[in-house]
Amino acid sequence: MTKFKKLISIFTVGLLAVCLVFALCACIGSDLDNIESENGKVSSSNTSDGGADITYNKYTVNTSTGAPAENATTYTEMIEAVQTSVALISTSADLTTAASAAGAGVFYGSIEGENASMIITCCHVVEDAAVIKVTVNDGDLDSSNDVILDATIIGMDDDQDIAVLKVAGTGYNYATCRDISASPYLLGEDATAIGNPLGAGITVTKGIISGIERSVKLDGVTMTLLQIDAAINGGNSGGALFDANGYLIGIVNAKTTGSTIDGVGYAIPVSTAKHVADSIIATAGNPEYNGLGYIEGKIRLGVSIAQIGKSTVESNFPQIGSLAPADNEYYYYVSEVTEYGSIARSDADGKIAAGTLITGVTVDGLERKFTDAYTIETMLSEAEIGDVVTFRIITVTITSTGGLFGNYTYSYSESAIDITMYQYVYGYAG
Repeated sequence: MTKFKKLISIFTVGLLAVCLVFALCACIGSDLDNIESENGKVSSSNTSDGGADITYNKYTVNTSTGAPAENATTYTEMIEAVQTSVALISTSADLTTAASAAGAGVFYGSIEGENASMIITCCHVVEDAAVIKVTVNDGDLDSSNDVILDATIIGMDDDQDIAVLKVAGTGYNYATCRDISASPYLLGEDATAIGNPLGAGITVTKGIISGIERSVKLDGVTMTLLQIDAAINGGNSGGALFDANGYLIGIVNAKTTGSTIDGVGYAIPVSTAKHVADSIIATAGNPEYNGLGYIEGKIRLGVSIAQIGKSTVESNFPQIGSLAPADNEYYYYVSEVTEYGSIARSDADGKIAAGTLITGVTVDGLERKFTDAYTIETMLSEAEIGDVVTFRIITVTITSTGGLFGNYTYSYSESAIDITMYQYVYGYAG
């Protein structure tokens, strides 16, 4: 807020305060109406005989109170039909701490031949949880009747932010997924979010689909999401997005926040959520990966990287000289190595570590530099499980030379390391 606007606000508040004091004084200094009500009729009069008691009997107002024969609408009937397919999720990061509200999930289906059911939620709702509790929504406001279930993780995909949970029992209200190929999304169609915002319990907010196929970057991963204007808050994650007919059209997972931003929420399209969930369910139970489900054929290096060009390399890595990339080439700076990717599984000695520069790769005997046309993403899209890719790297060593201003020297060494492309299974470190 500018100084001018602040001054206006201060003046306005001061003026309101003066008016309020005047109004209060006026009320204190006058008689208040005595209002009598009988059988829905309010009477008031104002006569005076010059000092005698004032009698009020001037107006007779007939008021009406009633109740509709039926206050349900098509919309509320839809909500009643689908709301119990959404469950509350609470988690704890360790076994000794009580679980607290984390988000919501959607009953996806029962498991054939087993007294158990699957729930879809967001990966970020449960990924750090040691304990997961699911509260079944029975539509009853009396929480003493709540059924609380223990949930286990069947599998997750952090790129698409989808997790599949397993709980005991069947016969829950399973959501019906809309077939988007047969009935595509329409810009402006009704969209209702049901979740657990702020841990307050099952909450319904309504809006429209504001945008289709929005590219949104979350935690370094670009996702294609639905944009909605229904109110979304912490705890909505993992909850359902329904259309006007009660079909599941998305899994709510994010919102854009800021002092100048309002009504910009996002949901994972149901076609994406269903594809990921079905892939996880189909591959779950493989003892090679501790029973965790995954998306078959998916490869992930397991590093957080930034693509940097010649000028950025030279300005951030002093004395790198001839080791810098050419003008039309890029390096990748590794800021973090995560535990589940191919690099971590191939390189137990940490030869590719945080601070390393990846300068190129050799695939099938062909050396490749990174350019606008050939990136790490390009390489990964062409690789298959079991392929061995040679990564050419520069290891950076920074040594303090002491002194008043903490001077440092930089040294660089080039090397190559073979990385096997492994099946990516989130939660499995090998």
